[in-house]
Amino acid sequence: MPAKKTRAKKAQAKKKPARKTQAKKAQAKKKPARKTQAKEILSPDTPPADGRSPFTQLPLEIHMVIGDMLKEDKRLDALPTLARTSRRLCSFYEQQLYKGKDNTHRVKALMWGVAHDSVTVMKSARQWGADLNVRSYHLDRKRSRRNNYISGKGTALQFAIRDGHNESMCWLLDERARVDIPGKPAWGMCQCGSYSRSYASSLHLAFCNGNLLAATILLRRAPEASVQYSRKVDTGSILKTAVKAAFGRYSVRFLDVALENPAIRKSINAFQEEDLHTPLALALSPEYEGDDLLEPILAALVKAGASLGPYPQGSHMEGHSPLLLLLDRGDRESATYLLRLGCDPNGDRPHPVTPAWQSPLHFYINPESHNRWSTPAWHQQVFHRWRLTPREFIVVLLEHGASLDITNAEGVSPLDNAISFMARYVAPRRRVAGFKLVKLLLANVKPEGISTKSRERAEGVMTTLVQDLRAEHATHNLSDVRDGMSGGVKGEG
Repeated sequence: MPAKKTRAKKAQAKKKPARKTQAKKAQAKKKPARKTQAKEILSPDTPPADGRSPFTQLPLEIHMVIGDMLKEDKRLDALPTLARTSRRLCSFYEQQLYKGKDNTHRVKALMWGVAHDSVTVMKSARQWGADLNVRSYHLDRKRSRRNNYISGKGTALQFAIRDGHNESMCWLLDERARVDIPGKPAWGMCQCGSYSRSYASSLHLAFCNGNLLAATILLRRAPEASVQYSRKVDTGSILKTAVKAAFGRYSVRFLDVALENPAIRKSINAFQEEDLHTPLALALSPEYEGDDLLEPILAALVKAGASLGPYPQGSHMEGHSPLLLLLDRGDRESATYLLRLGCDPNGDRPHPVTPAWQSPLHFYINPESHNRWSTPAWHQQVFHRWRLTPREFIVVLLEHGASLDITNAEGVSPLDNAISFMARYVAPRRRVAGFKLVKLLLANVKPEGISTKSRERAEGVMTTLVQDLRAEHATHNLSDVRDGMSGGVKGEG
């Protein structure tokens, strides 16, 4: 037993120094730790030379979230900056920002900048070599509500004009982007119709989309080239487009800007084969009847030289006076505007007189034989109180110089038609109405609108009527407030 204990103690004594020596050797092998400084995380605006900052090494899922957040906040100018931080992120962010195929990233970059009115993105695309005059489709081809889901095809400048991105438009013009490219007009970008795929010039896009600043700048920078290209490409004249824009955007300024151009003013009375309407005829169409801007728009057209006479040969309703066409439609308010602007109250009597011609007074005062079984036009009442009755408008015509002696192709004057109601074979009530009409005409006609002979003849017929009524003891009818005829609509019995 003692021998075994001594052996065990010797073995333990041998093992203990070995452990200490191993620990000492391990400590000797360890090197002192170096003091490291924390690396500075550089911003994307100052990319590192090696392109291996912690930001660039983030997972692509995080970069995808960053890109989506920037798009939602419309910070599109930051995306090309992030794309330049490293090659790894360049391909990733370019795919997000400039989605496309066939290596058209530069074109897509330019169109993206125009679509979101980001000059920074367009500048980056310009630095990469993007062509400012290239024609392309809009990026948002499937969800373009500005043109009824038709994105259209055109240059970056044309998209900027259409969408009203004037900051991008001014930058493109400063970079000398072409206003129009010969043979390559804008397609599917016109707003004149509800569903239009027609071709259009840049000037037409400015007016039809209501971009007043764009129209003003284009007509000042390229006054002749813009108008000439518009005549070759556009379906309607640029002046008629300006008239529509003035009504649609509630601003006469659109028309004023167009009429400042001498080349446009020359087409003030012109028309196209497509619609055969002059600008004045367009403004007087039933579509704009009763519009608040009708009178100032008509005044602007007349001031620029629009003719108030018969429409030119070859146009719609050629040879007809615009005043008579308005009266035939019952639009006496617009007719009053024309009279104030200097329209002939006699309806521009042609030489020689055609069988179909009649003056405005002929239109309202027909002979008694034509109204024997119906209510005359000058005895009608209108449904809307704000409108002038035919009797009131007859007074307006006389105040503007309408003649009672002007004759039609049959040699009959409006005064002759009025006197025909006082014939002895006519019913007494209608004779009294004729007496009151002639009295109204003589009281309001201007001296140059009737001759002395005609006035004496009318007064003589009136005197005869008074004598006949005295014989019948019915002179009180002449001073009766009531007209003696029931009101109605023209043509009804």
